[in-house]
Amino acid sequence: MIAGWIEVSDSAVETHRDSYLLAHLTVASARRPFQAPGLLFAAGFSGFAVSFADLLYLHEMILLACAVAACLIFGRCIGQLQLLSRDLRGTELRTAVYGTYGHLNRVRREIAAAITTQREENRA
Repeated sequence: MIAGWIEVSDSAVETHRDSYLLAHLTVASARRPFQAPGLLFAAGFSGFAVSFADLLYLHEMILLACAVAACLIFGRCIGQLQLLSRDLRGTELRTAVYGTYGHLNRVRREIAAAITTQREENRA
């Protein structure tokens, strides 16, 4: 799942907002920007539950456990695809797409393969 869309062609990467020429891209990386905040919120909810366990009803403890699980899952599964080049340095255009980390990692590998193929063709 991706919020928006992304297509990798022979010469460009096109997203729902922008198009990037493969010749100008130097790095494509898939990251998990919400993993650290997810862990932080999960730890906070867990700490609250442990601290006030004697005062909480069962349904409130179950709700807190679900919140902890949701924070951990959200932080682990949501990813961000970043396309970096010298032309894009310091701009907000380098952030292309958010989506599930697994899908974005597959797209990142497709982009790397397309860049490698294009550079080999340019050398020949």
